[in-house]
Amino acid sequence: MSLDNQDNQGNGQRLAAQQVFGPQAAVYATSKVHIRDDSLESVERMVGAGGANRYRWAVDLGTGAGFTAFAVAGVSDRVVASDVTEPMLRQVQRLGRERGITNLGLSQNAAEALPFAGGSIDLVTSRVSAHHFRDFAKALDEAQRVLKKGGSLLMADSVAPEDDAIAEWMNDIELRRDFSHVENRQVSKIQEMLAGRGFTVVENDYPRIYLRFNEWTARTKVSPEETEALRRDFLEAPAATREAFQVAPVHDDIAFSWPCWVFRAVKG
Repeated sequence: MSLDNQDNQGNGQRLAAQQVFGPQAAVYATSKVHIRDDSLESVERMVGAGGANRYRWAVDLGTGAGFTAFAVAGVSDRVVASDVTEPMLRQVQRLGRERGITNLGLSQNAAEALPFAGGSIDLVTSRVSAHHFRDFAKALDEAQRVLKKGGSLLMADSVAPEDDAIAEWMNDIELRRDFSHVENRQVSKIQEMLAGRGFTVVENDYPRIYLRFNEWTARTKVSPEETEALRRDFLEAPAATREAFQVAPVHDDIAFSWPCWVFRAVKG
């Protein structure tokens, strides 16, 4: 495995992500939500439904600890796990070796600046990371550029409800918990952006991302003061907001879930 450093765009994103995720890389490598959830099952199903069931070159954006890249490795000749955070890529390297994955490469770069030639990639994936992309439109532009005609963009991410007030509450909560958060976007807006770039959504799914408040705040080392403020905001949110996110007190914890959209779009 090789680790390529790309000093192009996305310096702000790289700095924020490194500050949040660098020290916690080992935590994400053992996080049950990231290792396995309904969104990964949807990704695996859609990758298998991608036509020939085999991709020559695949790239996983914002790979984190690499679990989506590992899933794609089984149907690809070569998969590149890319992320802005080097400690995360070190976790990918370690876990990949432990799993005996031999067709995995690493690349340190932002999703908005991909170090690949135009029309050279068969499959681009991204799971539970696009809400950290500083310029989502640019990331889509880059995916469109590097994909071959007929290639697939397969993304899974938490999304905001179409109700603007509830979407604003969600993004405020996320940013206070993690300052590298950019935006959970509404599905309707993502669909418009995809269509504008010549992508056709050919299949999609709407799983939930199920979370527990205590572990969720601990994972990004939220201060005790902010943790308690967030806890109050969950419990005292308007009824429509609590219903949208399935907020439920459980002993000294809070169960909740974010809506998620998984889609496979084909480049025209």
